[in-house]
Amino acid sequence: MVRFLATVCALTLAANASAFAPASGFARSSTELSAAATTVQEVKKTINNMNKENFSASIAEIEPFLLNDAGITVYTKAMKKVKGAAKALGIELSADYAKASKSTETRRGKQDAFIQKKEAERVEAEEAAAAAVIEAAEAAAAAEVAAAAAAVEAAAAAEAAAAEAAAAPEEVVAEEVVAEASE
Repeated sequence: MVRFLATVCALTLAANASAFAPASGFARSSTELSAAATTVQEVKKTINNMNKENFSASIAEIEPFLLNDAGITVYTKAMKKVKGAAKALGIELSADYAKASKSTETRRGKQDAFIQKKEAERVEAEEAAAAAVIEAAEAAAAAEVAAAAAAVEAAAAAEAAAAEAAAAPEEVVAEEVVAEASE
């Protein structure tokens, strides 16, 4: 039993000690040298030390970090500082500088999907409006045809009534003559 407890204590201490050691796959070796900024502090330092002479070299140095490693907050703040520094130095920063960042990929995807959805809705609404206009034009044409038919029918009825009225006075006069003669 004592040996069992001693083994458990030894394993617990070994596990606790390795919990605070960096993982071997993620540790950087001290022999690795990189010209690009690799940490947030290095990026901030590079941005703060920008001037007209080293501006293009500085933005080239921090761009890989902004594209691949920076989170959305660090990316947003760094881009704001870079744009401010460019404006203060009177230098034009390209519109597509660090636009394809991994940190903004999800947001760009959602925005693209939203825009496509809205565009589809707009096209559908335009088609529905066009169909409504066509339907209204057809209804107006049908009403116009019906009105024309009614006018033709009314004209025919009026003509028939006029013909009857023209024939009726002769009959009435003839009936009056017959009636007077019988008296």
